Amino acid sequence: METTRLAHFELPPQWSTMRKTEKIERELGKKFIHMEKGDYISPEFKPPEEAIEAVRDSVKSGKVRYSPGPGIPELREALAVEMSSRGRDTKAEEIIVTPGAKFAIAASFLLFLDAGDEVIMPDPGYPPDEFWARYQKAVIKYLRFEDPRRVDVEHMDRLITPKTKLVVFNTPQRPNGQLIENTAEIAEVLLRHPHVTIVSDEIFARVVFEPFKHQSLSYYTELRDRTVVIDTFSKGFVMTGFRIGWVTAPEHIAKNYDILVQNSCTNVSTIIQKAALAALTAPESYSKELIRTLQRKRDIAWNILSASKSLRTENAQGAFYLLPKLPHGLDDEKIVDLLLDHGVAVVPGSAFGAGGAGHIRLTFSLEDEALAEGVQRLVDVIDGRQ
Repeated sequence: METTRLAHFELPPQWSTMRKTEKIERELGKKFIHMEKGDYISPEFKPPEEAIEAVRDSVKSGKVRYSPGPGIPELREALAVEMSSRGRDTKAEEIIVTPGAKFAIAASFLLFLDAGDEVIMPDPGYPPDEFWARYQKAVIKYLRFEDPRRVDVEHMDRLITPKTKLVVFNTPQRPNGQLIENTAEIAEVLLRHPHVTIVSDEIFARVVFEPFKHQSLSYYTELRDRTVVIDTFSKGFVMTGFRIGWVTAPEHIAKNYDILVQNSCTNVSTIIQKAALAALTAPESYSKELIRTLQRKRDIAWNILSASKSLRTENAQGAFYLLPKLPHGLDDEKIVDLLLDHGVAVVPGSAFGAGGAGHIRLTFSLEDEALAEGVQRLVDVIDGRQ
């Protein structure tokens, strides 16, 4: 019998197209150009060789046992160095290794929110944020943007009340690939509300295109001890299937994440932790080549989209997504189904909230030829409706 707590349970809306294409391919054999997956699609993208070798070495040497719940000490130390190099002075005790960033997101809502608490989150945003807030029976308030890169700080200030527990950000943003640029203005507002904790989803922090720079609220000294940063090896190291991420938080908060990890999944696979540690030793050339390749693909897609007579597209500053805006009056879900008829798979923007309605999200991490064909097909279909 369904309980109230489970009344909102549904599969992830951002994977709706992926579920459709999988079913059609399995049952009918039809093939698609897959731009709906939030993943590295082309086989040219690979984890660092150091990570692959570490998996082999761990298995061969028998390093396959339980490990400390918060993460093996050497990985926590290395991640503290990584976070410090970005601009947040960090010690190992402030790092908790998690089975992916999504687990860390769920943990954040479970740890901070009680029924009736308020949480502010971006719209469009990442659907699991809302899923877990609703599970906790929290009150959700949606944050407006002046444009895709600037939070409406006056609106944010009005949303905050004594019941507000969390403010959630993600940058580079899902689903649109834009950076939040006005962090100083955001920090100024949040300093006036010391009871609010910040959850900053930064899983694409390593995937930012020149000349843009990643900026975190955790870099502000006054906000450092009120900010939880969530990151992952999935995007910066092409390790999506490894399922390993981490939380950076003040030590007194980090301890609660540790307790939750140990009472749920025990620990992240020791083998995978060794791979993650090795990935951090990869030469700088690995990351530079990853960004160069993604930027080339981004520009292939954007050049085709920008020639469209009916779509309006902001070029991505980071991540591997573009979010074209459809002509007025077109329903994004219907357009996605129409594109499926033409062998092109993308995600309706409404899967990411009301603010995404009227858009479609595409991933540009395909092989160049397939990417160009898929985006051109998409433009031809939509322009042909005008």
